[in-house]
Amino acid sequence: MPEIGNNTVKADIDLVDETFDVSQSGSYHLSIQIEPDKFSYCVFNTVINKYIVLRSYPLFIKDTKSVTGHLSLFNAYFPIFENDNLLSLSYKSSSLLWVSPRYTLVPEQLFDPMEADLYLTFNQGTVADEYILHRYIRPARSYCVFSCPEELMNLMQTYQPRIRFFHQSEPFIESFFAGSSTTDEVNMAIYYYQHWLDVVMSKNEKLLFYNSFQINAPADSFYYLLGVTNLFDVVLLSTKLKYAGNLKQMPPEIEILKGYVGSIVDFEQSGAFTYSHYIAEPFRRNFIHLFNLYGCE
Repeated sequence: MPEIGNNTVKADIDLVDETFDVSQSGSYHLSIQIEPDKFSYCVFNTVINKYIVLRSYPLFIKDTKSVTGHLSLFNAYFPIFENDNLLSLSYKSSSLLWVSPRYTLVPEQLFDPMEADLYLTFNQGTVADEYILHRYIRPARSYCVFSCPEELMNLMQTYQPRIRFFHQSEPFIESFFAGSSTTDEVNMAIYYYQHWLDVVMSKNEKLLFYNSFQINAPADSFYYLLGVTNLFDVVLLSTKLKYAGNLKQMPPEIEILKGYVGSIVDFEQSGAFTYSHYIAEPFRRNFIHLFNLYGCE
């Protein structure tokens, strides 16, 4: 059981299908998702297109923006990797989803890979000991520029040398467009994290808006959505809103929105894969980005 200081970290979700075979890990894909409050991963059997593992560890990290926060991240993840026997296996491929509001989107026409660090620091400021990356998001016709702590990247590459790094905007936008209407109506979705939400809007298969907003009170969601819809002359009361996040129940933010939004529905989970019978629908819904990450490879 991993120990961090005086805290003992134990997986609060531990679902392993009986078909998981250590000797067959070379035909599996490992997807890891890191958030400020949790470390999660799933294993996908690429031969039978089935998710066969889901594990999630709660974390207790106050500051993930400063150097101290980065060191806390390293100290949190090292014991997990050292004690979780599945994370050290050799997989066919592996991906890491870094969940953070520290990113910026740059239209492909304006993007220069040599200027990636300038795009990010201009919009988000400078943070010490970080590695700046970028990913092309095809439906958005844009590049996402984001950063990861260098020590965390080094740790991940120690255990999974070929691991590829992603930002949460990619699986969110990819899956959002896959399930969006191609008519003239506006498509809109939100995703809730611990202290912020992501908002995405499209029309006629074109991205209109994507951004993150910090949440300090339940009513903040309404003001952000009202501001975004007003910006594009969209009537919020006639808008269909999809929502998702690691939610155990209907959050107060959604309850407040019910009187101001046309309709609110769950964000659809991809139907392209099958799942172990242990990974029930609530788990699939709460880890949508993690399960859709493989599709971004």
